[in-house]
Amino acid sequence: MEFKTPIVPQANQRLSADYLRFDSAGAHLVGQRCDVCGTQLFPKTGICPGCQSEQLTDVALPRQGTLYSWSIVHVAPKPWVTPYVIGYVDLPEGVRVFAHIGGDPQTLKIGMPVALYASAVVAHEREPGTPLFTFNPVSAENS
Repeated sequence: MEFKTPIVPQANQRLSADYLRFDSAGAHLVGQRCDVCGTQLFPKTGICPGCQSEQLTDVALPRQGTLYSWSIVHVAPKPWVTPYVIGYVDLPEGVRVFAHIGGDPQTLKIGMPVALYASAVVAHEREPGTPLFTFNPVSAENS
């Protein structure tokens, strides 16, 4: 069975256009840190889930994390291409990200290190690409 990066029907409107940024070191996700209680969150929400403060500052989130859990999606609405893998990645400082997981599902293990990978994928043949991020397993040669 071949696993591919899924086609993205539309960008999630809850995420602002800058949820993914690129710099000289590569891509990183942009979350928020509460200026009152220090809670970090992703995606950006505009209000802290810990203390309900609206005093939030954008922060670059770490590129590496730990695979918390994952699942293979076999049935999805059109135009998604199945099968694909989704899961939760725990980043440092308490941020848990729901994302596509790359790599061969046969090699995935809960607790394994994963790293952010970002690319633009084509949503439809006639539309421009939409940024997509996945977390891929960190191999011995990548660390």
